[in-house]
Amino acid sequence: MTLPALGAFFAPVRDTPDHIRLAEDLGFTAAWVYDSPLLYHDPYTTLARAAERTTSIALGVGVVVPGLRAPTVTASALRSVSALAPGRVRLALGAGFTGRFTFGLPPVSLRRLEREARDVRALLAGDEAAHHEGGKPVRLIPAHGAGGDASVPIYIACRGVKAQALAGRVGDGAMTGIFYPGGLSLLKSGIGANIPLVAHAIAAVADPGEPLDSPRLTEAVGPVVAVAFHMFTEQPWRLEGLDPALRSQAEDYVRRVNERLPGGRRHQELHRGHLTELVLPEDREVVTADNVRRFAFCGTGPDLRRRAEGLAADGVTELALHPGGDVPGELHRLAAALR
Repeated sequence: MTLPALGAFFAPVRDTPDHIRLAEDLGFTAAWVYDSPLLYHDPYTTLARAAERTTSIALGVGVVVPGLRAPTVTASALRSVSALAPGRVRLALGAGFTGRFTFGLPPVSLRRLEREARDVRALLAGDEAAHHEGGKPVRLIPAHGAGGDASVPIYIACRGVKAQALAGRVGDGAMTGIFYPGGLSLLKSGIGANIPLVAHAIAAVADPGEPLDSPRLTEAVGPVVAVAFHMFTEQPWRLEGLDPALRSQAEDYVRRVNERLPGGRRHQELHRGHLTELVLPEDREVVTADNVRRFAFCGTGPDLRRRAEGLAADGVTELALHPGGDVPGELHRLAAALR
């Protein structure tokens, strides 16, 4: 059976450039880093350091959210990394989750997301875009020695039907979480058959017979379970349609977190450790075997390979896995299972 291309996702921290080099050595074809300014290191600095350590692996930042930087700054940063890794740089744009929520802000509109995609693309191509302040046309005018490859593919992060249509209309590719109601084949049909689809998940390989909520796996993939419950807290409308047991658990979580965290600063505490560690006591309580199975890409090597084959059949072209816990060790285990 065919497998998707194997990519990796990382929270950009001090050691991430070395982890990207290891991913390349192990045969991963792409490495992505998150963009959440209040949580992690700068993604472009991280990718620049990784570019100098690698020769072939694609380097992506995602998802970038309108408003965190002006399109001119994003285009300039991409040009800078591309000068170090020509032909290897990618960008994913999205309406925003933690990158916005940590500021106490909701996701941006799809209209604003589309404008961002068009402006960044225009600037990279040497064309003009209206500056966000004042509206005057601007373009990149690099000084001697400050150029860079302008051919940066733009992926659109999408979930809903309208976002899928946007990805198909303005994106060179699409990105989504690995779990989608009804299966990713539905999302693939929404973006179009010819659009590359990257599916992202937090991942760990279980030893034979190891419970999915073992201490090791709890630390490795438990943070993505917590993020699902953070999402329920930020956007309670997502509780609609959950199975009764999960909805009851989520409603209890939301009530307890809202009672304990101060409203005006909840956004500072709820997302601490996003996708990397369990911080709130309520988070650790929801990391059950059922929730790990539901929200993480976690199982034995043969289990993960079968699931990856199913994702390829659904139209996923790249499986981008965030190695949870022991990053170097998990990269080795994921490569052994999926290459």
